[in-house]
Amino acid sequence: MSDFTLPELPTESRAILEKVVPPPYRPPLLYLAMGANPAVLRSYAEGPLLSLHGLMHTGQLDPMDRELAILRVTGRCRAEHEWGVHVAYFGKTSGLTDSQVDATVTDAEPSPAWTDRQRAIIALTDAIVDRRPLHDDEGKLVGSSLSDAERIEFLALSSAYLGIAALCQVLQIPAEPGAPTFPLA
Repeated sequence: MSDFTLPELPTESRAILEKVVPPPYRPPLLYLAMGANPAVLRSYAEGPLLSLHGLMHTGQLDPMDRELAILRVTGRCRAEHEWGVHVAYFGKTSGLTDSQVDATVTDAEPSPAWTDRQRAIIALTDAIVDRRPLHDDEGKLVGSSLSDAERIEFLALSSAYLGIAALCQVLQIPAEPGAPTFPLA
C-alpha cells in the first residue's frame, strides 16, 4: 500500500469508535484504519491497553514513566503517528519537558538530564525494540531503579506499543492531523 486511505467503516466499528473516542472528537487515524475489521478493533478497544482494565487506565506506572516508555518505543520504531498522538494527548501533561520528549526520538541529552529511573526505563524499552536481552550495565541499572512489578509492566506496555508501532509502519499511517511530528535530529 503506497498511499494511506481510510477504509469504509462497518456500523459495528463506528459504534466501537464512539465508545472509545466519544463525539465530537475524531478517533486517531490508526483506530479508523483498524475499523476495517470490527473484531480486531473490538479486541483492541477491550484489550490490555485501552479497556477500563487496561494498562492505560489501571496500570501502576506514573504517567510520566508510562509516556516515556511509549514515546521511546514509538520514536525508536519511527512510528510518527503514534508518537505524535501521545505527545499531543498525554506527553505534554505527563511532566516530561519538551527537551525530554524530543530526546525520545533524537537521543540528544535532554534538559533536565534523564534520572537513573528514566535511564532504566529507556534501557528496557530499547531492549524491547531491539529484541535483545539487557546488557550487564543495563541490567544493574534496571535492577537498582525498578521493582520487579514495574519491570514487568514496562515490558508488557513496551511490547504492546512495539506491535502498535508495527501496525503504523505497515499500514503507513501518516502523522495525525494537528499532532506534533518528529523533531529534527
